[in-house]
Amino acid sequence: MSSTVVTPSPTTTQAAPPKTQRTNQANLYRPVGPKLIQAGLNAAPGQQINLSQVVDLSLPIRGIRLVYKGRVVVGTTGVTTPSAEGFLNLLSNIVIQGTNARQKGNVTLWSIDLATLYGIMHLISSDNAAYYSINNQDGKGEVQITAPGTPYTFASTDQNTYNPTGTTGTYDYRVVIDLPFYPFASQAFGEHPNWVPAFLVRNEEWKDSLQLNFQFPLVTNGAVAGPLGTGASGTTFVFTAYGSGAGNPTLDCYSLPIIMGNDLKDEVLPGILVRTATPINTILQSAGNAVTLLNMQKQPTTRVYVKNGVGTAPPAFSTLLDTNITAIGIQLGANRNVRNVVDTFAHKALTYDDYQRRQIQGYMEFDFMDSGNPDSAYPGQNIGDGSTFQLVANVAGVANAQGIIIQEQALHTPTGALYTF
Repeated sequence: MSSTVVTPSPTTTQAAPPKTQRTNQANLYRPVGPKLIQAGLNAAPGQQINLSQVVDLSLPIRGIRLVYKGRVVVGTTGVTTPSAEGFLNLLSNIVIQGTNARQKGNVTLWSIDLATLYGIMHLISSDNAAYYSINNQDGKGEVQITAPGTPYTFASTDQNTYNPTGTTGTYDYRVVIDLPFYPFASQAFGEHPNWVPAFLVRNEEWKDSLQLNFQFPLVTNGAVAGPLGTGASGTTFVFTAYGSGAGNPTLDCYSLPIIMGNDLKDEVLPGILVRTATPINTILQSAGNAVTLLNMQKQPTTRVYVKNGVGTAPPAFSTLLDTNITAIGIQLGANRNVRNVVDTFAHKALTYDDYQRRQIQGYMEFDFMDSGNPDSAYPGQNIGDGSTFQLVANVAGVANAQGIIIQEQALHTPTGALYTF
């Protein structure tokens, strides 16, 4: 019986099976923990910190984390009129900027004071949107301060107040807070992580241009208005390091890198979201209807934040108010309402309607991404030449009134295979 010789076929290498959607989603958002940029920076009142070419972008980053802490001894006489937001006012400006290839020029991602950042985060995010603690109130140890509401320190006790400097004593304060590059509460399709990579800061677009700038206002002894309030003639302030009678308050800066996996990192061209605070004052000090608070930029707008109150040492507020701006809205020209000019409290209800958050005294927002999707931003870029894009209000008029407005703008939307659904 004859037999046929079987010759084995040449060995071939099979292509790796395509990654499943499940695998891709697992690789999409993998934080690797905070990475130190610099620690122990001198954050005493009157100081300014500039950090250039020190942010490592070998991995893309989703934001910046700050740890700010120190001690103040209030001596002789307590502050007569403590400011509403207390030690949060001791960092008066935070700027994150650089040169971006998509924008073909300089971009300021953030320009805001610490107190306002803390406030707008709590309009949308949880009670634990950031960490703020004070040590030695009423002789107790470190106590995390309750999230703000109405009044701003609505749960105030001897152990839990944003600004205890009305009483002489030694107070240690600590703030831990993030400045994300993506929108707050961006949960399109119920998946928050999917939108974090959409607004990354990467080496491909930013190179080594990213700069961080921090300004700490002067705090003056005596009956002078300042970030902690207006003191009495004998009020004194001595600032030292946290938990110590020597040294200075300090600022630690961290980046927040993520890993996306080799298959996904090239499938997104990140968008650019900018949040820059604009101060206003005199326009809030006289009564008027249909008053233009701000001529806004004609850019895709995800949210607009408004903060108002009274004070004489901006950006610190001695009191936050909801009664000076009685009605507010957004208009195109003089007759088209993007948001109707109606009772301020009707608009403030958005905080519980969309985010189940308590209303915060002196703060409100207009939201164009209620769905959680930043693609639903108001298309300000399509507003025609000659048309105005304005924040308009009815104002009661209060002495020493001041405000801060933030138009959150998407200068570029994310593109790439990851976002072509």
